[in-house]
Amino acid sequence: MKLFRLSLFLLFALPLAAQTPDWPQVRQEALNTLVDLVKLRTSQPEGNEILAANYLKKKLDAEGISSRIIEAEPGRANIVARIKGNGNKKPLLLLGHLDVVAVERDEWSFDPFGGVVKDGIIYGRGTGDDKGVVAGSFQTLLLLHRLKVPLDRDVIFLGVADEEAGGLAGITYLLENHRDAIDAEFAINEGGSGVFDRQFQHVRFEVQTAEKTPRRIDLKAKGTSGHGSVPLPDNPVASLARAVGRLSEYETEVHLNETTREYFRRLAERAPPEQAAVYNELLKGNPSVETQQKLREISPVFYSMIRTSIVPTIMNGGYLKNVIPSEAEATVDIRALPYEDPEELFPRLKRIMNEPNVDLMPHPVTRPKHEPSSLQSDVFKAFEKVLNQRYPGILILPRMSTGATDSAQLRAAGIQSYGYGPGRGVWDLAGGIHGKDEYLYVKPFQDYVEILYDDVVEIAGAK
Repeated sequence: MKLFRLSLFLLFALPLAAQTPDWPQVRQEALNTLVDLVKLRTSQPEGNEILAANYLKKKLDAEGISSRIIEAEPGRANIVARIKGNGNKKPLLLLGHLDVVAVERDEWSFDPFGGVVKDGIIYGRGTGDDKGVVAGSFQTLLLLHRLKVPLDRDVIFLGVADEEAGGLAGITYLLENHRDAIDAEFAINEGGSGVFDRQFQHVRFEVQTAEKTPRRIDLKAKGTSGHGSVPLPDNPVASLARAVGRLSEYETEVHLNETTREYFRRLAERAPPEQAAVYNELLKGNPSVETQQKLREISPVFYSMIRTSIVPTIMNGGYLKNVIPSEAEATVDIRALPYEDPEELFPRLKRIMNEPNVDLMPHPVTRPKHEPSSLQSDVFKAFEKVLNQRYPGILILPRMSTGATDSAQLRAAGIQSYGYGPGRGVWDLAGGIHGKDEYLYVKPFQDYVEILYDDVVEIAGAK
């Protein structure tokens, strides 16, 4: 009887068996899709995502998968497709953005839209941000359809527009106007990855469960113009310089959330003793200035993860060396902790500047404040299970990104979102993203496709 009950438990607790994908063929197909997407010029500010949406729709039509292109405005296209489950659980959303940042062609050593694959690397704008994730999510949807995988959840694919400019023509537009098309319990987006060493051996995996949000501001100083030989007390260049200096020196408070607390706890278990001591001091709460500085020396990213960051990026003022201008301007890139309230933040910064002649003008807020995604959810547990099975003993970390993604809008809308994408080398985690000569390693990308498929089956497969 005990054996019978155990058999029943295993029968109902495990995902129903599905045909195993032909991985060599699938890996090549996913790479081909990525190459094709890179060749499509979907650069901001125009976006022109309709090129990628039409390309993907043609492939979906050939597979017999219905899809829908939704344009916020002409050319700013999003594409949605769905594989139906039995409805026992709410849907799972797989998304990636179709737009890429602009290219300064003269800065590149190869054609940014060539999609060239050479020596195990694919070169081109969008390889790492974010067409690799689009291709992986798209390939997963195709496999679920072809293999007729039994599902407890609908699985939705979304190729989204306008992420690089904040998502107003993409995820924000869809949530406000077509929520029914993309509504889900969970989402898997960009923002995390595997990290490997020079021998292409993974050293850790990071699953994004939280992110900081942009809260940029412009500063405008006004004063009396005059001859450079006569110092004036309201010189706008001097007023602006003092304001920017005070903001850049201002150390915001340290705050840990579930994600960052677990991140540093797990790091402390594996780190060398000197680094582990820093992480453990941080976890005690109210870390000293010395501890914070040691954390910064270990990694500036770690230092940014635990606080709202304030970084001046642009300053403009004056036009002749012997003329005091009447105005000077600066832009400050603020990356706030996810739940930071802008209505409280900006007045505080105005007080910190303490310059009456300098006005603070917030940029429009495109990424809303939100709560991090849970580490106890089906999705995060699935990532831990699948990654542990494939790479036993490798460190798995929940990650808070210092950059921004569409997951902010999803989390604010009640859709818990998790980030995972193609692996990157520990020596160059950026891979040229947003800069010149963007690239992606082929094998880690193809490994990501397999991992993502296993995750989706674990999360959405019928039990």
